[in-house]
Amino acid sequence: MKTVVMCVDDFGLKPEVNEAVATLVDAGVVSATGCMSQGPAWREGAALLRGARRERLDVGLHFNLTERFDVKSRGQGAAGSGPETQPLVMPLPRIIGLSLLRALPKEPLLRAIRTQLDAFEDVWGAPPDFVDGHQHVHQLPQVRDALLAELVHRYGGLQGSGLPWLRLTRPPRQGPVSFKQRIIESLGAHGFERRARQLGFRLNGALLGVYGFDQGATGYAEQLAAWLAQAREGDVLMMHPAAPAEAQARAAGAGVASPIDPIALAREVEYTVLRENGGQQLALQGVQAGRMATSSSMLPR
Repeated sequence: MKTVVMCVDDFGLKPEVNEAVATLVDAGVVSATGCMSQGPAWREGAALLRGARRERLDVGLHFNLTERFDVKSRGQGAAGSGPETQPLVMPLPRIIGLSLLRALPKEPLLRAIRTQLDAFEDVWGAPPDFVDGHQHVHQLPQVRDALLAELVHRYGGLQGSGLPWLRLTRPPRQGPVSFKQRIIESLGAHGFERRARQLGFRLNGALLGVYGFDQGATGYAEQLAAWLAQAREGDVLMMHPAAPAEAQARAAGAGVASPIDPIALAREVEYTVLRENGGQQLALQGVQAGRMATSSSMLPR
């Protein structure tokens, strides 16, 4: 069987995402999650990833430059870091434009990287297993240079596995590739891969799971089957499920507010398909959900 990292993005964004991750890990469908360490549901949700689930799950930092959170009220930064607002948050088109011009403000960018890593370590008590980016900002010019340098500085001297693995956005080499994925790749995949390999980082093969968040249950199930058929050993399949909105009402009683979510409906569709059919689809396509360390292919092919 092929080992594919089945990765849910946006853990910590809201309780519904956290609940989806926990349920799908238990079902054997999810084997990694990228965490928004300044998200409103990160600190409370991290406990869901511990215990038996931890043995089956890569837990990473989902680095964010485009989603604004109120970090002051939750104390999400590590002790002594003292950030009251996020150091650098901009709409994605502006982040892309400034990064291509190498014109992002350097100090706020560095603070954003350090603050999010601090907040992750503060709650999790360990470095991230991997690092990727919300809306793929981790691969952008200038961003990648600062991020990779900080990761080497922090974790390059650690014993054992040392550096976290990184998520590459390269499309699969067989089967159809969407225009959206070609655009994502063009915004930095090759430069990111080249620099990451020079520095000794482990990388996945292809990234699967890119679509327009515009499918109903039948359409998403068909896409899931196609992605799994395309997958090769060491690839990552990216997902964005969230449990139904009842989880939000339960969380509201605990004082955790969910942000406005433009893809909320798509998240619930994904959750329904993955919960009801994900295990069957994995078996039919000869795929097992696994952590990157269990894959025999940890570098791009």
